Amino acid sequence: MGGGTVAGSLGAGWVLMPLLECRSVGRSFGSGRRRRAALVDCTFAAEPGEIVGVVGPNGAGKTTLLRAIAGDMTLTSGEMVVAGCRAGTLAARHAVGLAPDPPIAPPELTGLEWLTYVASHRAPSAAARDRLMGWAIGFADLGEFVGRRIATYSRGMAQRLALGAAAIAGDHVLVLDETLNAIDPLVRRRLRGHIADLAAAGRLVLVASHDLGTLERIATRVIVLARGRVCADVSTATLVRERVAELTLTGSALAGVGRLLETFRGASRMGHGIAVPLRGGLTVEQVLAVCRQDRVPVAASRVRYRVLEDILVAAVSVEDRVR
Repeated sequence: MGGGTVAGSLGAGWVLMPLLECRSVGRSFGSGRRRRAALVDCTFAAEPGEIVGVVGPNGAGKTTLLRAIAGDMTLTSGEMVVAGCRAGTLAARHAVGLAPDPPIAPPELTGLEWLTYVASHRAPSAAARDRLMGWAIGFADLGEFVGRRIATYSRGMAQRLALGAAAIAGDHVLVLDETLNAIDPLVRRRLRGHIADLAAAGRLVLVASHDLGTLERIATRVIVLARGRVCADVSTATLVRERVAELTLTGSALAGVGRLLETFRGASRMGHGIAVPLRGGLTVEQVLAVCRQDRVPVAASRVRYRVLEDILVAAVSVEDRVR
């Protein structure tokens, strides 16, 4: 646990085996006409050292997926294996530390008392427990308020406490559900570094968030969910190698967006215009030439690097068209 008890650091001789395997996972709620599928045929695997972002619209199935990984929810179909054990078993639950949304901790306790309780289930002795708690307090940047009652915590403080407790609770996998969102930017920057260090030591980290900017900085890979399905699984390293042409259209030109979406593969709507991925040698000059040919006047254009929002919008749009 912590820096000294993770299985090892990633380096020469490290054999990467999946810490998480999801095989055709499905989860439904209700019955009959009210039956709703929250997860549909989800299949992916993740290895030690990865920081995997999980993104998607509200209701896409992100929290359901994370709760199933933590063993807090049974599956309707498929199979999920965590650290070599079936999800939900005692061994698999011990492998996972979940920071839920919203954070859950007894308000009458202090942060230190809550961490003591969590650590008491994970440490074999008082000395080991104290070392584990000290590591968690530093990891989640809790020092300034860990002695206060949890009832007095702001949302950001409660999320930092949940992060520290989750890091204690799981041996191999750290699962964060919107945990970094309400934390102030300076602290969040430090926490990103701590999480990256934890992953480098061999932990698998999954982060569900609507804060795409944070995921661009921390995630090594991003899974996009839409309508309960995995509709994209991409490495964030590709973002710095792909460019996008943004075209601003005004007035009657907006009527031409549909034609441009059909012409350029992977293009998506954005505000008052369209974003076109520049792939396969496509240039912004060629895109503008097509606009002139189709008599779609362009008010402004620029080229930028691809961002996670482009991937999310494109993947969800494809899934919506298929459905």
